[in-house]
Amino acid sequence: MRKLFPAVLLMLTAGLAVAQEPTRESANQATEAKGKKEMTAIVVSADPTVKTITVRSKPGSEPETLPVAAAAAAKLDTVKAGEKVKLVLSMDSVTNKETVTSIETPSPQSAKP
Repeated sequence: MRKLFPAVLLMLTAGLAVAQEPTRESANQATEAKGKKEMTAIVVSADPTVKTITVRSKPGSEPETLPVAAAAAAKLDTVKAGEKVKLVLSMDSVTNKETVTSIETPSPQSAKP
C-alpha cells in the first residue's frame, strides 16, 4: 500500500500538468499542416490556356507565376489584372510545388439606396 500511493499520486499530477498545457495549434496552422494555405494577392495576369496565374503578394513586389488546378481553372476567365483575389494553395504531391486550388474574387459591393 505504501508503494502504491506515490505511484497514484505521480499519475494524477502528470495528468493535471498535461491538462493545463495550452493548445498550440491555431486555425491557420491547422490548414497549413494539411498542406493548404491561403494568400491574398493582386492579379498581374491570368492565362487559362496554360492554366497559370501571375500575382503580386504586395504592390511593388516581384510577380509570382503559379500553376492552377483544373478545379480552379474556370475562374481564370473571370479575374482581371489589378484585381485583388484570395487564393488557396496546396502542395502538389507529383511536382512538389504549390498549386492554386481555389480563386475567390471579392463580391461586388451592393449599391446604397
